[in-house]
Amino acid sequence: MMKKILSALLIALTCNASASAQKTAGNNISGDIVIANSFWGNWFVQAGLDMSLQNPYGYNFSHVFPKGKTFGLNAAAGKWFSPEVGLRGRLNWENGFPLFKNGHLEWVAPAGSNGINMDKGGYLATYIDVLLSVHSIIWGYDADRKWNAVVFPRAGLASNLATGSGSPMVGIGFGCTYRVKGRLSLYADMAYQVITSEFFGDVATTGMQVSTGSNGFLDFHIGVQWDLGKSQGRFKRISEY
Repeated sequence: MMKKILSALLIALTCNASASAQKTAGNNISGDIVIANSFWGNWFVQAGLDMSLQNPYGYNFSHVFPKGKTFGLNAAAGKWFSPEVGLRGRLNWENGFPLFKNGHLEWVAPAGSNGINMDKGGYLATYIDVLLSVHSIIWGYDADRKWNAVVFPRAGLASNLATGSGSPMVGIGFGCTYRVKGRLSLYADMAYQVITSEFFGDVATTGMQVSTGSNGFLDFHIGVQWDLGKSQGRFKRISEY
């Protein structure tokens, strides 16, 4: 009996999904297609707090708390070119604020010299994220949707102010935004990036291996987003023109 009930529910869900897909397709055929706004539309800015977990090559990640933990601030600006694809540039200033000091930090260069990194100003990271909206790609665009999940590849540079090194980095991450009201949203995301060993004050290895103890760091960001312009972060459909 239970198998029959589950089978009936599965059939009903399949039919409902099929009907929804046909309805969406029908709307698109009828001319209700989402189109991109002008170049000046769909820009946004972000500001927030973050935490990173530094993991130099050869160090055991299980000890990253508290030896590799840093805190900082970040600011970003970006644009959605379509409901599916956007671009974001972000600046991150880490381990440079006494309010966020980690008294047990050992793994950020110069390694083993606790406090010097923060005294010298911590480190700066600048990077570009290519934003891919999971919701819009899979389920289509909905101007009234509250949640928007994203994945993003990343590339940029990090400068350790304590050692004077500038190092390229690449990574990948995911996150989401939640529209609170009008232009205001909350965001949260995380990413892992690998970086050359110069960032940690070691030039003996390339440090680009993606493995346990690789030269890299995991970061977590939370903050607020404000949509700019008349579009307020929304796209128009052909039927609205």
